[in-house]
Amino acid sequence: MASEKLFKGGVEIQNGAFILRVTKDRLQAVVTPKDAKAGVQLDNDLLQKELAENGIVGGVLPTPESAGGGSFLVAQGAAPVPGDNARVKMHVKPAIPGPQRMDPDKDQVDYRELGSIVNVAKDRLLLEKVAPSLGKAGQDVFGVGIPAKPGKDSKLKYGKGVTLSPDESKIFAALDGKFVMAEGKPTVFGEHSITGDVDMKVGNIVFGGAKLTISGEVLPGFSVKCRGDVWIGQGINNSSIMAGGALTVIGGVVGEEARLRAKGDITVDFVENGPKLETASYLRVNDVLLQAHASVGKDVIATQGNGTIIGGKIIAAGSVHVKELGCEAEVVTEICVGLVPSLQMKKQKIDEELVLWSDRLNEVIKNISALEKIKKELAGKFPEEKSILLGKCKAFMPKAMEKVNLLTEENKELELELEQMVNEVVYVYGHLFPGVVVKIGSLVRTITLEEEQSVIYFDPISHQILVRKMSRDERDAMPV
Repeated sequence: MASEKLFKGGVEIQNGAFILRVTKDRLQAVVTPKDAKAGVQLDNDLLQKELAENGIVGGVLPTPESAGGGSFLVAQGAAPVPGDNARVKMHVKPAIPGPQRMDPDKDQVDYRELGSIVNVAKDRLLLEKVAPSLGKAGQDVFGVGIPAKPGKDSKLKYGKGVTLSPDESKIFAALDGKFVMAEGKPTVFGEHSITGDVDMKVGNIVFGGAKLTISGEVLPGFSVKCRGDVWIGQGINNSSIMAGGALTVIGGVVGEEARLRAKGDITVDFVENGPKLETASYLRVNDVLLQAHASVGKDVIATQGNGTIIGGKIIAAGSVHVKELGCEAEVVTEICVGLVPSLQMKKQKIDEELVLWSDRLNEVIKNISALEKIKKELAGKFPEEKSILLGKCKAFMPKAMEKVNLLTEENKELELELEQMVNEVVYVYGHLFPGVVVKIGSLVRTITLEEEQSVIYFDPISHQILVRKMSRDERDAMPV
């Protein structure tokens, strides 16, 4: 038990020449000369013995250190280190609005890249709790341990669109979408809305959620990309839109620089002045397509409003349903049905490979024939290098034959698939005007006479594209 005198007046050591004291927190032992003017030297060997006799055994310094005012620090304990409280470690950082991208050529900020949305995929780890630590125990100058105060624990708070791990230490995204801290709680939203136009204040949009809604217009030069559906309330002007789902544009799609791409349906009111549209599904037109260029994976349906297609080029894997096709001014309007660009490209690639491998096979057969003839003529004097070449040719020939046979079979299957697509039709429920060019399969026909309520189709008997009158059942079955 430490003497109470050590904490109050102290105890005399070294024959009363010095006073030994211990601080109230028991972390320091200090020696002070009893008479500052006596000039007595501190005996370190004797000091070590007397410290032990007074129970001071923790943090004893090998050599006393000056503590100022003639005093010496002779023992230094270790204070306990309190534990850290539980904290949150972010694995996805929140967005920082403001200019993000520099144009290296102009050394200017691209204010269209504002980075205001933080996209996360489903099951992405958003944040985790780092558990509180116990801290580090201390020790006083008497060698007695001083317990540390452990850090405080806390529970993770979270909002919608996230999941908590079973041990309640991690938070994951429960869906694809945007990650925000809503009222201090991690939240993932599958939908994002923009009130107003996509302009300099908003910047380019990249959203990984299920639906993006823009109430205004997408202005020239800006781009919008969304993993899911996109709905635009006031049209687009020379801008780029990409949707992983359906794309709906209320109002106009205007300008040669306008680009619309979607995996789902594209629905537009009117399109003019050269925009490009591409969809793996249906193209639905509520009014007019004017000088548009479209690649459509299924049918084109332009039967609402004016339901008019004038100018441009429409390529559809399915059929085309339209009220008015072309115009009285006989503007060239190209319509291709039963045409899948990907299949056409595949066919072209197979044709090219087939020619290449057929030439290789013919060449190797010629070489084998020539070498066999030389070998027969020279009998046992056939050169070694020619013998090696003959062996290589014979080894390569079956590989080349197998490749040619495989490509031939693929080509036949693809031709059958393409032939079946000539069943697609162009239905015109109102006027069909001269100047319209229709392509079905590999055949092309230019319309020279005005027709009403007509069907343009491929006739397998005559192997021609013909125009006939639409039946009442076909008129009644007009899609909307």
